[in-house]
Amino acid sequence: MDMYSVYHETYVLLGTIYGGILIGFIYDLYKVFRGVFSPKKLATNLQDILFWSIITMVAFYVLIFTNQGQLRFYNFLGFIIGVLVYYYLLSKTIIRTLVFVIRVMKEFMINLWNLLVYPVKVGICLISVPCSYCKKKTKPVYYKARRVFKLPRRIASDCKRTVLHYFKKK
Repeated sequence: MDMYSVYHETYVLLGTIYGGILIGFIYDLYKVFRGVFSPKKLATNLQDILFWSIITMVAFYVLIFTNQGQLRFYNFLGFIIGVLVYYYLLSKTIIRTLVFVIRVMKEFMINLWNLLVYPVKVGICLISVPCSYCKKKTKPVYYKARRVFKLPRRIASDCKRTVLHYFKKK
């Protein structure tokens, strides 16, 4: 066995370990995404198909890049070792970091939305507050003015009634 093949086999094993670490990271992304957004059944099925498609592409890319697509036992062993290394050494930290980043992004988006909507709310407040204030202050005046403006009609109807009442008696 020559040195080149030992280096090459070591390179392939390390490449598949790296591929396993990458697969573990993609799985954590998928897990956090599903935990945050809680998709329905159809969306979950589509996400599962997308997840396995991405995992398959990563595995094939790693195999083609490192070993020209040749599949050997130690390739599977490398993927398994990579996933286990990722799970035991990095997974908890990565998940906490992803959840923190998503929470910060969510708060940022909510604050940005509130910042963009604030001028509209102020404009509505500037329009509605004076209207409601004016309506509350002018309500008694409105009802008095309505009674005053109805006064000529009431006087006319009272006069008509009185005249009809006098002519009826005779």
